[in-house]
Amino acid sequence: MKKLLLLVLLASTASLVGAQTMNLHDFSARDIEGGNIDFSDYYGKKVMVVNTASFCAFTPQFEDLQNLYEQYNQYDFEIVGFPCNDFDNQEPGADSTILEFCTGEYGVTFQMMSRIVAVEADTAPIFRWLQEEALNGVANAPVSWNFNKFLIDEAGNWVAHHSSLVNPMASSITDWIMTPSAVSGILDAAPAQLELLQLLSSTEPTIQLRAVGAATVNISLLSADGKVVDVLYAGRLAEGQTVNYSTHQLSAGIYLIRTSSEEGVQTLRYVVANR
Repeated sequence: MKKLLLLVLLASTASLVGAQTMNLHDFSARDIEGGNIDFSDYYGKKVMVVNTASFCAFTPQFEDLQNLYEQYNQYDFEIVGFPCNDFDNQEPGADSTILEFCTGEYGVTFQMMSRIVAVEADTAPIFRWLQEEALNGVANAPVSWNFNKFLIDEAGNWVAHHSSLVNPMASSITDWIMTPSAVSGILDAAPAQLELLQLLSSTEPTIQLRAVGAATVNISLLSADGKVVDVLYAGRLAEGQTVNYSTHQLSAGIYLIRTSSEEGVQTLRYVVANR
């Protein structure tokens, strides 16, 4: 089957992760107030999962995590905190005590979960997945202390692991949040059949598409709720032909680029930051 491969030149650099054995959306867990969180509800959002503690040298990172959440939640980014008492008894309290501490001392409003075990024999399933390459399909990333940070993309795929020493506001994290990403299935029930070849960098606020193979396509720009904002291109694209679209007129927010052809539909998540 012939496939349309597009080179997308956008505002920052990104790469596609490989096939996953499992992903975040396969899991559910109890939240800190006793409810249940089904992580499939996070489809289409980037997520940071972090193991937290109330009496650790890194506990002030709660403030940075909250700042990160307040600044980037508008770009479909979520933080999920899992308290754990695995390291030097630094999270000994009950869920109610932990919730009172992190909200009272640091004003935490991102999602906090019920306390779990992260590194012992009865490790919570989600943390076993986060740490084991055999399950996440990418890397072994053992949790060695509190405030380890795991980055998960919009499709639930494991992307990266950062140790306690990496501040939540580090550019390696904030740049990743704002990096455009390939997302299939947000607008279409059937899996995308087109392939995004690569995401490269560009210094100009311009969406640039280049056809690697000739095809008849319809490329639309949509708002995050699926409404058409503009048509980027409709017609036959020759191999190597480019389509350029200036983003100067767009307000900050999440947009979707939908490319349709006889081969299927592909959706790309595109972020316009505040300028």
